[in-house]
Amino acid sequence: MRRLIGALIIIIIIVAAIIAIAAGGNNNNKPTTTQPNANPSQNANNTNTTPTSTSPSQTPASTSKVSIADMAFSPATLTVKKGTTVTWTNNDNTAHTVTADSGTGPASGTLNPGQTYDFTFNSVGTFNYHCSIHPTMHGTATVTE
Repeated sequence: MRRLIGALIIIIIIVAAIIAIAAGGNNNNKPTTTQPNANPSQNANNTNTTPTSTSPSQTPASTSKVSIADMAFSPATLTVKKGTTVTWTNNDNTAHTVTADSGTGPASGTLNPGQTYDFTFNSVGTFNYHCSIHPTMHGTATVTE
């Protein structure tokens, strides 16, 4: 009987650990969703908001993360290689956007708290962006070869 109880306790601990790992260790209980590109016509310019398969001969694109919190992008300045997908996560308690200052670049639409937005930089250059809801929020992505 003691062995059975001991085994049940071990199983409960393992199940709890699996649940914690699956949840990503995230204790803030905010949902994480992906915001689709608000402007589908921009896909031809620079965006790739849908997953793509990679053939064995291709190197998968790298990823980078930007947090939106305390009314700021962090890091505010980012340098990535061409082909990198950047994920912005709204960790703030209000809605924000990731909006290119000029014609090409990210265009997230509204990101509510807990939502994410992915943008793949397929061109070399400097991409300045801002939050269209809070114009004092600015960021820069520099894309290199």
